[in-house]
Amino acid sequence: MARVRYSTTLDEDLLTMAKHRASLIEELHGANDIIEQALRFYFRNASVTVWEKSVNTEDDNKDKYFQKLILRSNRLVLENVKDRTVIKKYDSEAVSPKTLKEGGWTKVWDISKIMPH
Repeated sequence: MARVRYSTTLDEDLLTMAKHRASLIEELHGANDIIEQALRFYFRNASVTVWEKSVNTEDDNKDKYFQKLILRSNRLVLENVKDRTVIKKYDSEAVSPKTLKEGGWTKVWDISKIMPH
């Protein structure tokens, strides 16, 4: 892809974070690489929509069943979810990659795999 010079102003904190992140990854050559990856990610996912629908009856209302429909340009994902629980205080070691793998969990999505280096 051809590169063009483009001048703009950015939030200083965002630029500082992009520079710091780029300094941690050997393959990246500065904040521009981070900004380009963010734009690619945005445009890849700009057309994605997510819908949710409750499938509870009066008898099972306490179970909070719902369906989640993810629409992408090239596929549709339908998930049936029994319960969504948000836990704000947790032990970070209990959810480390090693601990999760040992517990039978499989990583299915990671932004670092989507964003090329």
